[in-house]
Amino acid sequence: MTHVDPYAPPRHAELDFTRQGVTLVPRPLAVQTRKIVNRFGLFQFVWPMVVAYWTDSFVLDLWALFIATNGRRVTPASFKRFPWTAVMCLVYPIALVASIQSNDPLDIWNWVPARFSPVLSLQLVSAVWSLYAVFLILKCHFAHNRFQG
Repeated sequence: MTHVDPYAPPRHAELDFTRQGVTLVPRPLAVQTRKIVNRFGLFQFVWPMVVAYWTDSFVLDLWALFIATNGRRVTPASFKRFPWTAVMCLVYPIALVASIQSNDPLDIWNWVPARFSPVLSLQLVSAVWSLYAVFLILKCHFAHNRFQG
């Protein structure tokens, strides 16, 4: 009789993408994507409220809450459908481009929180973070579709 260690990881654990007929993306990739997308959504929701005093505008970004909620629900079995969360994240780089076109990016006061400032530096952080989130979402989506069927 062969001794089987119940605590040993299963053989080919990294390559096992199917369990009970459900296609899975690798767990580390799903966990990283969940963290990045969720934290991006929370950051994008919070920072406009934090700088509201300096910008004289209070923005409640419900779009960011949807992104954070979708990020929180990422599992290895996610990404069966079109990645709409990636499309939602692409709004922020577009908003940065629009802000740079409407405000002088060479003026230092457009980069620091000041009255009537678009706070380009925080928009830049949001744009870069959202592009990273889009990259991870698409990576999960393509991994899911590659190993499906």
